[in-house]
Amino acid sequence: MKKEIYNRKKIRPSILVVLGVILIITMISQLAFLSIFGTKGKEVASIREAQKDLILENELLEVEISKKQSLIRIKEVATNELGMINVGQMEYISDSEPLSEKSK
Repeated sequence: MKKEIYNRKKIRPSILVVLGVILIITMISQLAFLSIFGTKGKEVASIREAQKDLILENELLEVEISKKQSLIRIKEVATNELGMINVGQMEYISDSEPLSEKSK
């Protein structure tokens, strides 16, 4: 009987040691997991912030392109920068009438 109690006492500490080692390994792996994916979360957040900035910049560029493509802007550039003049009234010449009759 004493041998049986001694064997049980011997088994219990070894089970506790194994459970303790498993617990320590689990804790270390959890810390490693959190540190790896914790830094990835920061990278994802910074990439998303950069994406928001680029989307805003893209929208501003689209507005600027629209302004530069407007007919009013094209007319201003043509008259002010290129020296073109605005024609008040256009007179069309048709092929059916000779110019000499038109001037009469």
